[in-house]
Amino acid sequence: MNPRFIFKTEKREILELLEHYGITDLPYLLVFSGKEKIRGYSGILSTDELIAIDKAVGIELIGAYFFHKYDNNIRLSADAIHLLKDKITKNILEITELQAREWFKGQDILLTKEDQAKLKDESKTFKVIKYKGDLIGTGKLTEDRIVNYMPKERRQK
Repeated sequence: MNPRFIFKTEKREILELLEHYGITDLPYLLVFSGKEKIRGYSGILSTDELIAIDKAVGIELIGAYFFHKYDNNIRLSADAIHLLKDKITKNILEITELQAREWFKGQDILLTKEDQAKLKDESKTFKVIKYKGDLIGTGKLTEDRIVNYMPKERRQK
């Protein structure tokens, strides 16, 4: 499937979704890769040059995988978290060392009753997970857990 470049109006809509994380600007060319995956490109080729190359030989993938777009939500990829760490200011959840061990194994974090009480006023949406000052992934907060989206190839064995 060839990429579909994302231009002004659609990029503005994506930026509105990214405000969930406090991200207000994005200096990348955005490209849909498949139905919901969005990649970011920051190379030296212009959009016109990329389009010409795509027409001539077809471009399968370009840039780094940044986001997964759902209906009205967007989930940051592990790469995007590291590249955009200075722009992420909202919806960050700090976890403990024990929870981090489970996280790195790819396990969901089961919330204790105490955790549930602390997080009861938090929106049940995607959160950036933080441990010891580092942003380590994205999870979805539910009533009783944080769902882990760490890719299998990045999990601790």
